[in-house]
Amino acid sequence: MYRLLFVILISQSHIAVITVAHAGTQNHINVFVSILPQKYLVERVGGDRVTVNVMVRPGLNPETYEPTPRQMAALSETDLYFRIAVPFESVWIKRISSLNPAIRIIECCGDLVIDDPVTHEHEFHTGLVNDAHVWTSPQNAIVLAEIIRSALSEFDPHSADYFENNYRNLISELNELDHYISTELASIKNRYLLVAHPSWGHFAAAYGLEQIPIEQHGVEIKAKQLSRLVEFARREKIKTVYIQKQFNAASARILAREIDAGIVELDPLAEDYINNLRHVTQAFIAGAIPE
Repeated sequence: MYRLLFVILISQSHIAVITVAHAGTQNHINVFVSILPQKYLVERVGGDRVTVNVMVRPGLNPETYEPTPRQMAALSETDLYFRIAVPFESVWIKRISSLNPAIRIIECCGDLVIDDPVTHEHEFHTGLVNDAHVWTSPQNAIVLAEIIRSALSEFDPHSADYFENNYRNLISELNELDHYISTELASIKNRYLLVAHPSWGHFAAAYGLEQIPIEQHGVEIKAKQLSRLVEFARREKIKTVYIQKQFNAASARILAREIDAGIVELDPLAEDYINNLRHVTQAFIAGAIPE
């Protein structure tokens, strides 16, 4: 009987230890991000120490997005929110903070935010006009990853070495991606990116390309400007117009028809960040080659 009681006690103690150990692995940092590329970066750095929810779901517009009641409920239990200067945040961040005063709001962009520089070389806007898509440059993504690593390490110092190791692995892959894109794009001659919505300005700036958005500060292009753009596109032999599913492409389709150009849909908000930018690179190469 004594031997049986001893076995029972030992078994119970093992169960207790196993239960405590299992509970310890469940202490995840609850994180919310605005867009899917951030989710990729946070999960790469945070690994199994984070649970990441994304605000703007696939195919939706980050400029007009409104959180769902379920998301607002989840935000009340969130530890960190990584913002990235997409338009809907300007309305909702204050509401999120009031809902959960303990939440830490982390500004991901840092010094990457552009003060809307404008050039008028072609009588229409070019470059980084109204383009908050800082993550489309792999070198910018490295900056974002460092901000993420720092915030996670500050919140959970015991996991700092784990975050650091994940961060270094990610940085290695982002540098490799940067080298790949630079090498692949080096030889293309037509370096204009004619886009429906200004989403690729940071990518273009990183690799010596020039983004020309059809949209003007969130407003559909006027007929006179469209006519000038048609003339320019014909003169420069631009044969591809790039659109994205989150935005109206009506003007882009009219322009493409006028200049006899193809239309290619790309997604700067895709979650699979590295593979998506490899795909985008090849699309830009194909689009720059005259038929």
